[in-house]
Amino acid sequence: MFNIKSRQKKLNYFLKKWFKSKWCLIPLIDRWLFGEIVPPILFGISAFTVLSLSLGEALDLIRQIVSSNLPPLKAVEILLFKLPSYLVISFPMATLLGCLISFSKLSSNSEIKALHSLGISRRRIISAAMIIGSIMTVITFIFNISLVPYGNSKAFYSLKEGLNYEQTKDNITYSEFNNKESLKALFFAKTYKFDDNSMNDITIVDFSNKNQNSLLVAKKGLWNEKENNLKLIDGSVSLINSGINPNVINFKEYSYNLSHAPFDIARLPKNSNDMTLNQSIYARNLYKSSGNKKEERRLKVRIQEKVTIPLSCLVFSIIGTSLAIRQESSRGNGDFLSFGISILLIFIYYTISFIFSAFGVSGILNPIIASWMPIGLFVISSEYLIREQN
Repeated sequence: MFNIKSRQKKLNYFLKKWFKSKWCLIPLIDRWLFGEIVPPILFGISAFTVLSLSLGEALDLIRQIVSSNLPPLKAVEILLFKLPSYLVISFPMATLLGCLISFSKLSSNSEIKALHSLGISRRRIISAAMIIGSIMTVITFIFNISLVPYGNSKAFYSLKEGLNYEQTKDNITYSEFNNKESLKALFFAKTYKFDDNSMNDITIVDFSNKNQNSLLVAKKGLWNEKENNLKLIDGSVSLINSGINPNVINFKEYSYNLSHAPFDIARLPKNSNDMTLNQSIYARNLYKSSGNKKEERRLKVRIQEKVTIPLSCLVFSIIGTSLAIRQESSRGNGDFLSFGISILLIFIYYTISFIFSAFGVSGILNPIIASWMPIGLFVISSEYLIREQN
């Protein structure tokens, strides 16, 4: 026992010594600026996360506890699983707020002027904020592609378990197109059961035959591994011709030629933001093979956004710092003006991102261009602010 404690003390000592030696390698001005920036960022993360959790998730869970008898411990578990998704929202806003508060304070105390008098340029001062923004970008990216999808998935199943619901997924839709991008089949299942990999209450509209469309309705559907098709159980086929009454044929079992894609899609999260990067790429390939161009474009945009959203931390760090330093020349109302502009900037950024995202999904713009355009516009704006101030 004594040996374990002594080894632990030695390990702690060496870790502290190693960290101190590495910390001393960082230039003094950067260490000082890091110390000014980090505390407001931590405050911003705490404030934004608590606010968004309280308004977004906590109120809904309280309603579930009261109306649906959700166990309180389950509600706390769900809240913890949902926490990463709210942290990802908070990180960019907290980075902007942290840079704004810290550099506003330095500016109002004339410490920025003191740095300029020593010959230190504004670009050099902003570089410290850029390093913090880069670190926040990496943290947000890791959260966005791994912790958020894992946490949301666990929260979904915990809620089902807490409410004693069967492990199912509702409203599965799938569209299949031919080579000419014409709709070949439209698939809908009311529920998908994870336990036995089955679909319930299935409706299929088949457009493969131009002269005669058909409507298939079945109580249950299973995947037939041997014949590599969909086996429908207890249903009917309606042969529909224009101007003629539909001919209905009932069946106990019916084999329908459809790909495995509906089952694959059912096992993926509905919201692409809840998918990991690998799941998003897999879903995109599924829609690509089915010929569904719109869903393929949507997934392409969402894959790019998994990189561009974290990168907004870096952009906000530059703009927040630039606006805060700018108030050197505008005393009095400068603090309120810069804070107001920065809050407005967040709204403008996400509005522009939403508009360009819609352009990418609709096919007006290339998905890659649509995803990266907001970042590009704000990087250009940041460079303009820095150059103007210099």
